[in-house]
Amino acid sequence: SGDPADDHGHGTHVAGIIAATAENNIGGVGIAYNAKIMAIKAGQYSGILTTTDIAEGIYYAVDNGADVINMSFGGYGRAQVEEDALATAYSQAVLVAAAGNNGLPNQPCPLIGSPMYPAAHPWVVGVMASNQAGGMAGFSNWDCVTDNGLEYEVMAPGVDVWSTLPNASYAAWDGTSMA
Repeated sequence: SGDPADDHGHGTHVAGIIAATAENNIGGVGIAYNAKIMAIKAGQYSGILTTTDIAEGIYYAVDNGADVINMSFGGYGRAQVEEDALATAYSQAVLVAAAGNNGLPNQPCPLIGSPMYPAAHPWVVGVMASNQAGGMAGFSNWDCVTDNGLEYEVMAPGVDVWSTLPNASYAAWDGTSMA
């Protein structure tokens, strides 16, 4: 529809972590405060994303010149339509995705676990969350098998991260999206 209004605050919170304006005496500062955000509302009002929604959002980002595509979503299943869109995007942009917030390993280790996609794809930078002490946040999905093509590549702070919310609000949230 062209209206990227944030129904749940998640996108606004992530966007603020990335690109909140510096030196304006309002709120905090994003880690890349000179970056421009292209808000893409791929999810339904309920917050659910279908693989078609995801693919359309990725193609839209690529078609409109995105250099980095941040994907703060994921699931345990793979879909060809999504993988095709990511393969196209990979030729033009850095792909970053949240590892997930279920406290699960990327492989059955020994009996539980499964890769979270798109973060587990080898051409996507998968981001795990750390706690205030620098260790793995208890909710973060994690690697139990490394260098097998399904790993998450980096870990960043993901607990009590302050950022923007709709209607000039701020809050501290936890999650691999925040990392």
